[in-house]
Amino acid sequence: MLRRTALTAALVAALLGVPSPAGATSLEDLQASLASATADTTSLSLALEQAAAADGGLRVALERLATEHDEAQARLDARVRQVWISRRWDPMSWTAGLGNPGLRRITQRGASEAVRVERELVDAVSSQSAAAAALRAKAEVRRAALRQQAAAALDAQEQARQLLAAAQVEVARRAAAAASALEVARVQAAAEALAAAQASLDQASAVVTRALTPAQTRRSLRAQGAEAPLVALVEAAGAGYPSGYAPTGEVLRGLASWYGPGFVGSPTATGSPYDPERLTCAHKTMRLGTVIRVSANGRAVSCLVNDRGPYVGPRILDMSRAGSRTLGYDGVQEVVIEVLAPV
Repeated sequence: MLRRTALTAALVAALLGVPSPAGATSLEDLQASLASATADTTSLSLALEQAAAADGGLRVALERLATEHDEAQARLDARVRQVWISRRWDPMSWTAGLGNPGLRRITQRGASEAVRVERELVDAVSSQSAAAAALRAKAEVRRAALRQQAAAALDAQEQARQLLAAAQVEVARRAAAAASALEVARVQAAAEALAAAQASLDQASAVVTRALTPAQTRRSLRAQGAEAPLVALVEAAGAGYPSGYAPTGEVLRGLASWYGPGFVGSPTATGSPYDPERLTCAHKTMRLGTVIRVSANGRAVSCLVNDRGPYVGPRILDMSRAGSRTLGYDGVQEVVIEVLAPV
């Protein structure tokens, strides 16, 4: 799990000038509200994780049932081809010409057994189809409930992160004003508490992403592993340029939007599942894996291009929720994009 240090977060928040939520003006009030919001977020995430496990179990059962159905269908298809080739439309008719009554009874019994086997094959396929349909319906109901739980968890996270940002601003202000060793120690303790809260919120965000990711494919795991160092780098940079990166001179200007709850867990263009709390973004044509720095409202943040879009009007960039929150916009925003490259 990617982490941003408390010091970096505090400095960034100070530069961004995040306003304090109404009703929470002091650091102590903010910390108390944040602790409560973080506890709520953690509780919702745990419940979501349990629901996701049940959902995963249903999906495994459905896949197993689908495999059994395919096997039964294959056996039935093979038997139908065999009957077609033999052209014995009535497996009982050819036994009438046998003169020996005992032999006739034996062959009739064998023919009856063949008919029974064929009926069992048909019944097996029908039964598997009905069971799969019932299980699929149950899985859809559970999936819908899971999405509702995830939406509630994301709403709780959004509120908690707004409190966190406001608390980081206050910690940065106190750090700048600290005049004694005791004050410095108190500020450091507060910063560490905020770092712990942020780690909890990051973990909760990852739980939602996993819960809404239908399957972790090899491609998805590879993409996540490849992107993790770059995402960690841009998140540690705050408002500055990521370490080891510099502007190329290519600058773009245009409208940026953001995408969030409806896309959580869905695969991005690189294959990595979308996590709204990671500093990533979508661009129509820019090479995947490009690092850019986006500026607006007197603020700046770097992010990794790992998806395609937006495909709405003249918009040129779709940021993650973490990115749009950092730049201070909720809808559409005019931005300046600097394309960066490794030094």
